[in-house]
Amino acid sequence: MSAMVPRIILLKLHDGATREAVAKRAASALADLPQVTSLIVGLPADAPSEKSWDVSIVLGFATLEILEFALASEAFKTHFENELAAQCQVIKSWSFSRLPV
Repeated sequence: MSAMVPRIILLKLHDGATREAVAKRAASALADLPQVTSLIVGLPADAPSEKSWDVSIVLGFATLEILEFALASEAFKTHFENELAAQCQVIKSWSFSRLPV
């Protein structure tokens, strides 16, 4: 089953040279979130993306309720509030309902 509610997170780090290490730690920490149906962690693929963002994270969940449960989980809060927040200039997040195609 594919994720029907993706959570898209973009990170701009204080030090772009750490992007690969931050991406690897994020992938490891977020893979353990409850009921994640998909996880994609990426680095910029082109110059315009690299200028704006250092790491992209797309978490997939079956429902909005499950997404909200995961975002409220101690694992999510610990990783974002304790680990990522100090390394980031900007964190932007959005959730969408995915249309079946």
